[in-house]
Amino acid sequence: MTDQVGNGAHSNHTGNITKMRWQARIAAGAAIWAVVLVASLVGIYSRMPGTLATFWLSNALLLGLLLRNPQIAGALTWLAAGTGYLTADILTGGEWLSAALLNSANLMGVLAGFYAFRRFRPVELTLRQARSVAWLSALAVVASATAALLGGIVEVVMFDGDWAGGALSWFAIELFNYAVILPLVLAFPVDCISSAVSHRSLSGVRRSLDIQWRRLAVPGVLLLIVLLPSWYLGGLGALVFTTPALIAAALLTDVFTTAVFVAASTTWALVLIVTERASVIDAAGIPLAPSTMIGLALLAVGPLAIASTISEREQVSEALRLAMTQDDLTRAFRRQEFVRRADSALATAARDGQPTSLLMMDLDRFKKLNDNCGHQAGDRALVAFADVVRRLANAHDVFARLGGEEFALLVIGQDLAASRALAEEIRRHQKNTADEFGEWGSTVSIGLACAATSDVTLDELMADADGALYCAKTRRNHVVAAQHPRTCRTITNTSA
Repeated sequence: MTDQVGNGAHSNHTGNITKMRWQARIAAGAAIWAVVLVASLVGIYSRMPGTLATFWLSNALLLGLLLRNPQIAGALTWLAAGTGYLTADILTGGEWLSAALLNSANLMGVLAGFYAFRRFRPVELTLRQARSVAWLSALAVVASATAALLGGIVEVVMFDGDWAGGALSWFAIELFNYAVILPLVLAFPVDCISSAVSHRSLSGVRRSLDIQWRRLAVPGVLLLIVLLPSWYLGGLGALVFTTPALIAAALLTDVFTTAVFVAASTTWALVLIVTERASVIDAAGIPLAPSTMIGLALLAVGPLAIASTISEREQVSEALRLAMTQDDLTRAFRRQEFVRRADSALATAARDGQPTSLLMMDLDRFKKLNDNCGHQAGDRALVAFADVVRRLANAHDVFARLGGEEFALLVIGQDLAASRALAEEIRRHQKNTADEFGEWGSTVSIGLACAATSDVTLDELMADADGALYCAKTRRNHVVAAQHPRTCRTITNTSA
């Protein structure tokens, strides 16, 4: 009977998982259908009479979304994408045969691009490495060339043209759209936005936005300055008037922002061409010759290459900075970085009239834990304690590992009572964490000092907290608070 109940529960659980997976697939398919439909309608309504759409968002959007979310690329998703293409054509009066031909070429290009590059690590397609632009270029060429093979047939069937000319035109238009749109999708900072919203205070988000706006000022002003001259002067040279703005964006902003400037610049170039302000007419009288589209695509790649290279160097620089300022094991600050940040925080707190406290923390019987359970267990205990402190402390507090099993936490904006309550929370949580190691688990002793006046230095706070910690260590698993000047008169007796 018990086995039957267990099997039934397992079957229900499996059925629920299967149902949830199908619901997720259907939701993903519906989202892809909507994206492709809307993007295709935009492309159809923006095209010039008697020609194919030049600004065709759908393929690059679809490929970018699938590369960022390869888990949704199942049969249902591909069916939804194909249906989205067809729906857009039928809604705008297209015939079934022409719609099938056009969208077969679109879908084949996306399929080729996805399956040729889906095995690459995401970091290689997010344009945050110098080689990323090379992979992006190869991706765009593969997808464009595949679509162009069928695009030549479309030219023959729909426009009575020749296959070679149609294929070249299709390739150029696809390459342009992939070069402009794909970086926007691949480099879109979803993780950064969610992290900022989830973990930063409102003031932190405002500071970050303020920095971004300042960086945007130079390329933004440069872009606005060249719009009027490029319009009134016209000519082929007007197409590259935005180059200084693109270089400034690549040097001063991130990859995604550079991609936005590239998209704005190339869109403006298309406006100049279509309105004949920059006259680029081919032999057939079509203003958007293949060489023009390929040239604009190449123009888009340059700033992205600069931005990607700078992004990689910034990552390397940040990794080196973290290696110098953070403890490798616990990710707490090293002593030198702690002193630098703490001195700055104390000066700011004194200027603003905020209270500050220093918690000196030492794990009890840590050497015995190391000797009896091994150094790996000791490392786990240190990491677990650091996680406890980070979880309970505020984001602006300064946390450091001073050496061995000794840690420090500078608490900003909390008086003695609030800091003592925080110390008690840390002590209680560490006692629960220590149970993992049984009789050898390390509790924590905490010495607390609070700055009573604005002229208290970090050295004085550390001396007071050290004295309080010495008192706490004689009892173990206790919090002792000292008031300036150094004393152990104020004691929080905490039971183990």
